[in-house]
Amino acid sequence: MIPDSLNLPEQWLAIRSGNVAAVQETLGLSNPRRCSWLDGFSIEGVEQLFISPPVNGWILVVGPALPAPEEDIDFCFHFLSHISQRLGHVQFFSLNRVLSHHCWVRAHTGRIERAYAWCGETLWNQGAMTPEEKDLGITCHPYDRSIEDLDFEEMGRLTANTENISRLAARWSLNPAALKSEVFSKSAGITGDLFPAPSESETE
Repeated sequence: MIPDSLNLPEQWLAIRSGNVAAVQETLGLSNPRRCSWLDGFSIEGVEQLFISPPVNGWILVVGPALPAPEEDIDFCFHFLSHISQRLGHVQFFSLNRVLSHHCWVRAHTGRIERAYAWCGETLWNQGAMTPEEKDLGITCHPYDRSIEDLDFEEMGRLTANTENISRLAARWSLNPAALKSEVFSKSAGITGDLFPAPSESETE
């Protein structure tokens, strides 16, 4: 039975493009294979990604192989700068509801237009807040703030920020959890490996 909606992934890219092949080439995915939306949103292999078919001019990319801001924020910066240089308008969203970690980035042709990442402290705060962030009442802390500095009310705003990521994504591009079953039940994307699998000679 196909559900009415997909679960919101913990991390995803939204790329303004209709060219799945170009996205696959830029990400360097190997061993591409056809994959349903439901299976693609459930992949668990640490080096795997799912690339969706275009929806309203956007391609979504989800999977464990996407960079985690809390692990290496510099790598996130270089990763997003690189793919936006190749593909144009690229957005990145990341959230962890348990820890209230959150990140959103908007990049265009290699330039980071707006980025904010909170992972127990502010790891990235670049560019002016967008009108959409302001309309949603999102709170962004400067670089010198950490979780030890926040009072009870500010802690609550961290949770609100995390819950607002899907709303921000809807205003900037697409909210994956808002896609209807008629979209993801009648089309398929591709999944692939970020790094090529070793050959038989390499495993002997």
